Amino acid sequence: MHNRKKYKVKLDNTAIIHMASHNKSWLNIFRLSITLKEEIHPAILQEALNVVTERFPTIAARISKGIFWYYLEPVYKAPIIEKDTKLLKYMSKKDLYKSSFRVLYSEKSIHVELFHSLTDGKGGMVFLKSLVYEYLKRKEGLHLKDREDILDTNEHPSKDEIADNYKDIKIKQKNKVTFKNNQVYQLKGKTINKLKTEKYIIDIVDIKKIAKDMNISLTVLVASMIIMGLINLQKEEMKTQSQKDIKIFLPIDLRNVFHKNTLRNFVLYMKPQINPKVQDYTLNEIIKIIDNQLKSGLSEDNLRTRIQKNVSIQNSIFIKMMPLFIKQYFLKRSFLFSEKTTCLTLSNLGLIRMPTEMDKYIDRVDCILNTRSRTPYNCSMLSYDNKFYINLVRDIEQPLLELEINKLLKQLNIKYEVESNEY
Repeated sequence: MHNRKKYKVKLDNTAIIHMASHNKSWLNIFRLSITLKEEIHPAILQEALNVVTERFPTIAARISKGIFWYYLEPVYKAPIIEKDTKLLKYMSKKDLYKSSFRVLYSEKSIHVELFHSLTDGKGGMVFLKSLVYEYLKRKEGLHLKDREDILDTNEHPSKDEIADNYKDIKIKQKNKVTFKNNQVYQLKGKTINKLKTEKYIIDIVDIKKIAKDMNISLTVLVASMIIMGLINLQKEEMKTQSQKDIKIFLPIDLRNVFHKNTLRNFVLYMKPQINPKVQDYTLNEIIKIIDNQLKSGLSEDNLRTRIQKNVSIQNSIFIKMMPLFIKQYFLKRSFLFSEKTTCLTLSNLGLIRMPTEMDKYIDRVDCILNTRSRTPYNCSMLSYDNKFYINLVRDIEQPLLELEINKLLKQLNIKYEVESNEY
């Protein structure tokens, strides 16, 4: 069992905001799934989770509370796995203090649902892949020669894995970063008490060729399509002079930029945007603008400056000495303001690689974000095994954005399949 005190750590820069944003009916939670080709055996999955829990003290964790700060600490024991009956079920503060993650299973899928204060998509995926490996080791006698980023349960967590890397980033040169916070369009619809998902399945070769011909990344392509879709929806609602900016929230994984291996949160957010009042943009024009915005915003100096600014606020004596309940009040206000400045989140987990020996047991990999607390849509994307997946989730009745995405995929001559689900 863990030396619990050794692995008790303060919430990192991003995790604090997620904790403050938690309310009586919503929290920032996301689901990662791996679907196998054979049916899941729950008893074997529980055995695997019992072992993996010990290896990930900052992900298999709970949130505890001090006078001045929130902390992550390892759970006392692995939670009992559950049959999947509800997508992204709410966790109360009491639940979070007991265990801030859960493991579920359906017929052939293993799901991990994680409160975002524990980790981001990358850290969560390392945890899930390690869990699935432990499961296959027991069920199929699988033993890997090359582990990729699957962690060995016989090893202790390294310092790198549990580090708060935000604190390590120093500014090389002074660099002023400015942000405009104009009013932003918010898509609305008849709210329903359930989540609907629409999964687009696209051949990776097809969509990569289109992005390559345009000399852009898949992130830029999908972000531009979503922005174009939102522009079209706003056009139907109001005249040009009344229209607001279209801006999306785009998490950027910082590990590759700064050569870090933490399993805790290590992302920063870009907010690519278009002002539809300027002109009647075509999709190609939007693509060029978004591509330029991301290239300038993703410069290492810009990222360093923004991280340093966030960390210096957190480290100020005034903030450190402020009791937690007062901190929470200001952070909650800050989060609600920030959420109003974008239309939705688009999270790209990138290419998911598995060791070759594991691939033959796996059918697909998925990520689904929760909807936001005040806006009805969110979107995630990833690629695995020659397929590219776009997952839209909504809590309104009509598939407004989906219909726009369908039109744009057809316009680009991209063939796709769609799977719809309701939870």
